[in-house]
Amino acid sequence: MKRVCIVGLGWLGLELAKELKKQGYYTIGTTTSEAKRQQVQVDVDEIYRMEIGLGENLNVFADVLIYTIPPSGSDNYVKGSNAFLNQFKNSNPQASVFYTSSTSVYGNDSREINEESDVRPETTSSRKIVEVERYIQLHFKNRYIIFRLGGLVGGKRHPVKYLQGRITVAKPLAPVNLVHREDVVRAIVLQISSFKSGVFNLCSEEHPSKKLFYSKLVEQFGLKEVKFDEDDKRQDKIVNCISIKQFDFEFKYKSVYDFIFEL
Repeated sequence: MKRVCIVGLGWLGLELAKELKKQGYYTIGTTTSEAKRQQVQVDVDEIYRMEIGLGENLNVFADVLIYTIPPSGSDNYVKGSNAFLNQFKNSNPQASVFYTSSTSVYGNDSREINEESDVRPETTSSRKIVEVERYIQLHFKNRYIIFRLGGLVGGKRHPVKYLQGRITVAKPLAPVNLVHREDVVRAIVLQISSFKSGVFNLCSEEHPSKKLFYSKLVEQFGLKEVKFDEDDKRQDKIVNCISIKQFDFEFKYKSVYDFIFEL
């Protein structure tokens, strides 16, 4: 039985752990609080309390490590992440590592992106992600997979909930690059069984403008109107997913209008 360790049983990691356990994998997970550890311990076979960046070690045996910890405001994110990954590699020299990265590493220039595109991080958060990506690529050679995720949607999470009622929202003409949590879980599970090292973008194939997309959702669900800054003519990137399709992967949610979420 393949052993999979998920570092970070958060909004994405916990759903992934549930699916992997359902499919017969031996699942190991981490969380930062004792309360959360007690809450989710039935969803995994082993669970540990651990916080990256505090010098804690996790001495477990695993065939696959899935690192879902997002960048934090702490300056320790890169140093702590790389130290943890190094410790895991020393304990599990043949294991593979999956990292849930972000399409933010490509920056915000108006261009079409694929996995061969150069990274142009513009924020502190995206620069941290790039540093961890490079560490993984350097130290795990052909035993890593980096998933660059678009904006995550699913469950109770959808950006329209936070945009409703706002005024002068920026970049009305910019395309949306979103992906549903179910499709991310499906892609990761696929790559555990059909492993091929590399970088994979995960983003829905449809990219309407922010104004068109959110205005339609506001009307559809009876939410408060979103008002955009019509003087802002800036565009943004369009994220294409080429690599994952080599495995005959099909997105369940091809259209961003088909996303299922809870209001």
